[in-house]
Amino acid sequence: TTYVPTMQFISFSLTDENQFMLPGSNLAEVLSLGPSQIAPIPDMHPSIMGVCNWRGQVLWLVDLAHILGFGALFSQGLSDAKHSIIVIRSQGKLLGLAVNKMGSSIGYQGLKLQPPPIILNPQMQVLALCLKGKVASREGKNLLILDADVIVNFLGQYNCDRQI
Repeated sequence: TTYVPTMQFISFSLTDENQFMLPGSNLAEVLSLGPSQIAPIPDMHPSIMGVCNWRGQVLWLVDLAHILGFGALFSQGLSDAKHSIIVIRSQGKLLGLAVNKMGSSIGYQGLKLQPPPIILNPQMQVLALCLKGKVASREGKNLLILDADVIVNFLGQYNCDRQI
């Protein structure tokens, strides 16, 4: 028998309808931060939430739903709640992605990605850029797989990525 490696992913949602995954190879940590732990940065793009202290380093925090065209998490009435943050590592950089709700770690053996859905909404063109593909969950729902490298490269234009 041929050994087929298992690929690990972390799942999460940005809205109640949309389920996403990021490759576990990009995952550094998952955090839960209250608003008082996030220092806002004036005059930044609205999707930049601010920065926080992460293991003695400055970590930029980004509202992933806002960047991908789903609207700001803050407008979903979460301003007093703790924020779920996925800390990703990509191309020697760290970034904190705020998501609506954390899912779980999912392993796929011999994963065959289906092509991502075609995104026609002009407000969601960043989402179209960041999608790697999709897989069906065990419940039959589509899980969209995001490309952490593309997200970090895209956010470089806001100067919120940082070398580690």
